[in-house]
Amino acid sequence: MAEASPDPLLDVARGDAALSRHLRNSLTLLRGKTEDPEFRRLVDDVLTGRHGLRDVAGSAAFARALNPLAEQGAQQYRALSDEERDELAELGERQFAELRERERAEAQRRGADGEHGPDDGDDDFGDRTYLR
Repeated sequence: MAEASPDPLLDVARGDAALSRHLRNSLTLLRGKTEDPEFRRLVDDVLTGRHGLRDVAGSAAFARALNPLAEQGAQQYRALSDEERDELAELGERQFAELRERERAEAQRRGADGEHGPDDGDDDFGDRTYLR
């Protein structure tokens, strides 16, 4: 029987540990940017594995918290030149490649040390301008 995934976001990330880490960090950042207690509770439930992200993503609390941020991000994106969009896409690809490499190295280290589970997820996503 397969062992349960230690990271509740791996399912929605289709097993991609780097994407799961990114989702976890993004949810944590978004949780800190809202005063909506229902959204914060749902994020806590997702991060602890009590609920899946798919289960709560369509909720009214998620819409209240995320729709204004998504619209703001879309407006900022529309204001970018094609060159700026290309640069932003390249930056994102580089950041994900680095994150995937760190995840791969961490998984190898955990395997060598006999440890299980994700590390602390200490990436700082606070510099993501699209989340402000």
